[in-house]
Amino acid sequence: MTAERTELTAGALAFFAAVVCFCLIGSGAVRKPAETYDVQARFNQTEGLAAGDDVRLAGIKVGRIADLRLDDYYGVVATLTLPAKIRLPDDSGAAVQSTGLVGAKYVELTPGGSEDMLTDGSFIEFTQDSPNLQNLLDKVVDMAKADRQKRKCH
Repeated sequence: MTAERTELTAGALAFFAAVVCFCLIGSGAVRKPAETYDVQARFNQTEGLAAGDDVRLAGIKVGRIADLRLDDYYGVVATLTLPAKIRLPDDSGAAVQSTGLVGAKYVELTPGGSEDMLTDGSFIEFTQDSPNLQNLLDKVVDMAKADRQKRKCH
C-alpha cells in the first residue's frame, strides 16, 4: 500500500509540474531574453489597433504589439516586440495600417538608412497615425454633395 501511495504522489507531482510548465510557456512568462527585443513608437491616433496585433516589415509579420498605453500628452505609446534577428536602423519609421477598409489593423515598419540600430527599449521617432476612415468618408460625401449642388446651379 505504501509503494502505491508513493507512486501516486510522484505521478501527481509530475503531472502538476508539467501543467505549470505548459502554463508558463503558453502565457509567454518564460522566454529567452536574446530571442526578442522591445521598441516603442508614439502615435496620436491608433483607431482599432490592439495589443497582440501584427507588426510587419515589407508586408510580412515579424512581431507583435505587446502593449498600448496613453502617455502624459494623451498620445498612444505602442510597445512592439521584435525578434532579435530583425535589426532595424534607429531612424526607421512605423505606421498604423489596415488590411482593407474595415480590415484588421497592424503596424508597418519602414527601415531607415542609419548605421546605428534600434536596441531593446529604443524609441521609433518617425510615426504615421491611423487614418480616420469616418473623416475620410465624410469628406467624400461632402465633396459629392458640393459637386451635385454645383451641377444643379448650372
